Formats: sequence, structure tokens, C-alpha cells
Amino acid sequence: MNVTYRTGCLRLGYSLTLGLLLATTACDAQDSKAPAEDVLTSKQWQQVDQSVERAFEWLASEQQPNGSFPTAPYGQPGVTGLVVMAFAAHGHIPGEGPYGEVLHNAVRYIASCQKPSGLVAVVAPRGTRISRNVSRIMGGTATYNHGISSLALSEVYASSSGTSELEIREIIENSIKASLEMQRWPKARKVDRGGWRYLDLLPRDGEPVDSNLSNTVWQMLFLRSAKNAGFDVPQESVDGAVQFIRNCFNPKYDTFVLMPSYQDHRTRGMSGAGVIALALAGLHDSEEAQTAGDWILRNTFMEYNKVEPFGQRGFLDDRYHHGVFFCTQATYQLGGRHWREFFPPMVQVVLDNQNRDGSWDRESHSSDAVFGNHYTTALMVLSLGAPNQLLPVLQR
Repeated sequence: MNVTYRTGCLRLGYSLTLGLLLATTACDAQDSKAPAEDVLTSKQWQQVDQSVERAFEWLASEQQPNGSFPTAPYGQPGVTGLVVMAFAAHGHIPGEGPYGEVLHNAVRYIASCQKPSGLVAVVAPRGTRISRNVSRIMGGTATYNHGISSLALSEVYASSSGTSELEIREIIENSIKASLEMQRWPKARKVDRGGWRYLDLLPRDGEPVDSNLSNTVWQMLFLRSAKNAGFDVPQESVDGAVQFIRNCFNPKYDTFVLMPSYQDHRTRGMSGAGVIALALAGLHDSEEAQTAGDWILRNTFMEYNKVEPFGQRGFLDDRYHHGVFFCTQATYQLGGRHWREFFPPMVQVVLDNQNRDGSWDRESHSSDAVFGNHYTTALMVLSLGAPNQLLPVLQR
């Protein structure tokens, strides 16, 4: 597939009504930091820029001949999608500039991974309909790969031009259909309606749960990105997702949990994810978002790559780099004291722990360690790029 791209700032319009945003623009975001985001000194911003460039040089040198970035097979093309968005968060676009070819090839690889059902995942059922008769590992990873990589395609779609734009559009349209199909699967519990979880029907630790926040936030990010880019996303789908997100807020713990009304599944990542998801609906100032923002400030990331034993599940759920990404985006969305108190110390920890080659260590959590340090490096670069506001889906 030959893909060409055009540059230029895009004005993206949407309303504040449950999932639609106010008109905003990313123009000139590269050239200056607005006062609200300028919480670092000039020297610190320079250190951030140098750190990010080292990471990009390393990532570019690691790209595989097929356009992907190394990870476990069942982490593709999600990890490659995260890398694409990491570059885009700092102003690099496919087809142009020093990393234009790198990103062009990565986008082609992601697009090539779509199954006839619309799922975008390497390890996934191959039929024209999404089968749920799959293994646990396939069921547990395919939805994440689909949401993340579809989001990456949607974010670069707005800058594409030429006849190949139709090819990209068709891929995204099929991705939307797959996401909507999975959202509409029957849910045993009313509180799970509107959300997403896994493909497989195998019981997991006896949990009678059909939706979780971790899956839902990626699908919601994708659908909002697609809506911003002009695709048809039913409002009822957005409304249902927002309601599920609100169901995940647990006032007993002052934050969001992985699954509503079930167990104490608190993690830093899910606290940030809940705030971001409500921000997509214009609910930055809601009581849930503000309270969860306070919880994030009380549970910092000062010990690099350490998972924390929150709740009943303890170390089974918390992930460090995953948490940094979601909480950075969340505190930026909240702004004010949440951003001022969170970002500077987080930046220092991240910069202090970058490896000499430009990468960051793989995730210390055993489940995510298999995805390697291309995964963690992309998440750290995305976190450092939050103030740039160059990813439309994460603009405040």
C-alpha cells in the first residue's frame, strides 16, 4: 500500500456533550508551551527534548524489515502503534522529515495486520466474524492490540492524502465495526453495559465480569479519534462507554477501579485511565475526575519501575510505565495543581532512568515484561510529549 501524507494544522470540532469535544486546534503547539503547561525550566525542557531524540534514534534503529518494532507476537501491532503515536506526539509524521520513512513503514505494517473481521491484531481469529472460541492468551491480547493500533491509524489518517487515503479509510471503518460489535456483545451484569473486555469466554478467576476499564479506555480513545477524523460513530456507543466508565469509579477508594462493583482492583494506571475517559466526554471537572486526580497525587511514581500493591489484587494489576502514561495524560487533562504537582517530579524520574542507548527498561510487571522495552520506551516518550498537544485525541 502506498501512502502519502500532507502537513498542516487541523482544526477538529466537537461538542462537550458526552464524547464530543469543543473546537480546538493543535496549530503552533510545536513552537511554544502555553503558560498553563510551562511547569519546567528552559533547561529542563531542553533535557526532555534531548532525551526524546535519543529514544527516537534508538527506536528507529530497531525497526524490523516489515515495519514493525520488536515485541512478542501477541503484542503486535499494538506496540508498533504505540511507537507511531510516540513519534507523532513530538511532531513527526509519516512520509516527511527524518523519521518519515520509519513511520510510513510502520503504518503499512499496522494496516496489513487487519483480519477479515475488522480486528487489527496479529494473534487473532481469522474469520469474517469475530470468533470467541479462542485461547486465553489470544482472547486477552487481541482487544488491546485492536484498540491501540486502530487508534494509531486513526490519528495519522487526518494527515493522509492521495488515492491511498481511501485504503486507510476502509481499514478504519472496518475497525470501527469490530469495536462496535464487541461493545454490543451481551453483558451478564447491567453495570458492564457499554464497555469492552476480552474475546474469549473462558472464566477468569471466577469473575462474572464482561467489561473492564483497561480495555474500554483504548476502545474509547479509538472511537473518539475516529469521530474527530470524520467517521460515523453512534452517539449511543459513546454514551454507553461514558456510563460504564462512571460505573468504575468507587467512592470507597476515591478513584477508579478496573471493574465496577466487584473487587478492589485499584491501580495508578486505571486511575489515570478513568480521568482520561471522562475528559473525552468533556467531564474534566466532574467530582470523579477531580477526586481520582487527588488520588494520583498521593500515589506517585518516584521509585522507578516499581509496582505498588494496591487493593486485594496487589501486584497482579499495577504496572509502572503503563501507569505513568495514563496518569501523565490524566493530570494534563485536569490541569492546574494536578499538572503542576505531577509532571515535574515525574519527568525527573523518567529522565534519570533512561538507558544509555535511549531506551527505558522493560516493565517490571511479569505480564507486561514480555512486550519488551520498545513498549515501555514508547510509553515514556508519549508521557514526555503530553504538553505538546500534537495528538488530537489527547488535546484538552
